[in-house]
Amino acid sequence: MMMRRFLTAAAALAVATPAGAQLFDGMRLQTGPQFVQYRIAGPIDETISELAIPIFAIVPIGSRFSVDVGTSYAQSRVRFAGGESTVSGLTDTQLRANYSLGNDFIVLTAGVNLPTGETTVALDQLLAASRIANDFLSFPISSMGAGTAVTGGMAIARPLGTWNVGAGGSVRLASAFDPVQPESGPVPRYQPGNEYKLRVGADRPVGAGQFALGLTFSTFGEDDFAGSLYNTGDRYVGQVGYARPVSFGTFTIGAWNLYRSAGQLIGGVDVPWDNIVNASTSLAINTRGPTIEPSVQVRSWFQRVGATSADAARTDRSTLAELGLRARVAAGPFAVFPGVGFAFGGLAAGADDTARLTGFRGTLGVQIR
Repeated sequence: MMMRRFLTAAAALAVATPAGAQLFDGMRLQTGPQFVQYRIAGPIDETISELAIPIFAIVPIGSRFSVDVGTSYAQSRVRFAGGESTVSGLTDTQLRANYSLGNDFIVLTAGVNLPTGETTVALDQLLAASRIANDFLSFPISSMGAGTAVTGGMAIARPLGTWNVGAGGSVRLASAFDPVQPESGPVPRYQPGNEYKLRVGADRPVGAGQFALGLTFSTFGEDDFAGSLYNTGDRYVGQVGYARPVSFGTFTIGAWNLYRSAGQLIGGVDVPWDNIVNASTSLAINTRGPTIEPSVQVRSWFQRVGATSADAARTDRSTLAELGLRARVAAGPFAVFPGVGFAFGGLAAGADDTARLTGFRGTLGVQIR
């Protein structure tokens, strides 16, 4: 099974081989190994870590058409008082084609998710597979496998006075798969609901810099798990940022907000809303050698807990701050981006309790042009 998945991923990445590089001018090959670990103290008492090694290729075919393809190897582990849970292997392969009309005013996109990843996990792997999907902790790989899926979309961008304005929409259709292997009995079948996404954005010069903002709305059809229907709510993502050159580099400040509306779990159990807000700033410092970029980001996660009515629910808050440092080193056809980050904060663990949270993130991005 693993060999079949490896061969499928290798075939999809064939365009990134040296032979392919002779056929396509401007092809770019990227990789960026990352290791992320969070230690969550009592009463949760878990250590969650993930090693992710992605490989990604962008292949232009003519002036209007391009193809990009990528997959990853990932290993996720959760250590807890009673033992550990581990899942590892290839992830799904993403294959996407883009075609531009006019002067890039309209872009048509079609994508396929190839099921090279592990879609079915054993019960002892379930904890590791689920912890990496946490949006607050933001692991580089959030899912090992999600079955076959196809996506189609279109984006339009136009100048409007001093603004550049764009909008796009996409639809994702996914096939059913078996997410978990029980110790006995039939394997439950899972059919994801269709995903519909709409994005709008705009940017314009402000002073010597550039200001940008955007909004993404995602809604989902009902998921079907072994004949039981549920929906985890719509998602709204807002983004805003400003970048300005200074005498010795570039200063950037930005923020994003992810709001998930209330939904329902299997059996009609209400799932209250939750909201994550993140703010960050960085300063890219140009030197005679590498570019050095220190950064700071802070994040808060607000979770509505209990009944959806205001009188019977409470709002828990988790916080995270990360100090980061990365560099950009150019070496011939290579651009290398090493980076480290150290995180600290607290994760809500009940009505009046917070678990201390510490973390580390190490990255090594490489781009071959």
